[in-house]
Amino acid sequence: MRSVPTAHRPGGAPPARTSGARSASVDDDRLALQRRANADLVDQVLQDPRAGLAAMHDRFARDVNRLVWRLMGADADHDDLVQQVFFRILTSVHRLRDPERLEAWVRAVTVNTVRAELRRRSLRRLLWWQIPETNVHGDLAREVEARDLVYRSLEVLEKLPAQERIVFGLVHLEDLTLPEVAEACGFSLMTAKRRLAAARRRIEALVRTRPDLLERLRAGRGISS
Repeated sequence: MRSVPTAHRPGGAPPARTSGARSASVDDDRLALQRRANADLVDQVLQDPRAGLAAMHDRFARDVNRLVWRLMGADADHDDLVQQVFFRILTSVHRLRDPERLEAWVRAVTVNTVRAELRRRSLRRLLWWQIPETNVHGDLAREVEARDLVYRSLEVLEKLPAQERIVFGLVHLEDLTLPEVAEACGFSLMTAKRRLAAARRRIEALVRTRPDLLERLRAGRGISS
């Protein structure tokens, strides 16, 4: 008499899960833990702002510092901008409807803080009819060669409108996808595409007379050859 496969025997052991199923289960568990950690962190900020902000800083300080650096360059106000980001996080976290999306929300707060600063500087230049001298954050640009590149790069990027500069930086320096950029900036995917294309056109025109920057931007996928 032919034996019945174990998987179909009454009371038999269930079939072993495949490696793909196990991997999916591990990913689901990790995602669930991350969601719970996000919710706990938001609750902590709401219930104990001092301790919660310290925990939020421990969790996101590196990401916020990196994003501010990539959008602003080696800026003298870097530390102040980072502090502004965490102040905004503290004062607006109660508006976060979905704690599971905490990372994306922190990124959006950072982008909005940088955008507000760029607009403030643009207005100041219009009012005073001058461009203030660029100061480089000493801890972020110590080497002479690196500092020189920062100055020359900022000379180009500072000529972009704030929105285009941010979109360009998020795509080519932060390696975000266009849907992620649209979410961080609070506008549509089509708008993100349009502003990225405009930024690329402006930058290409600006660096045509700067072979050193043109080569670096092409190497970094900033513009086409």
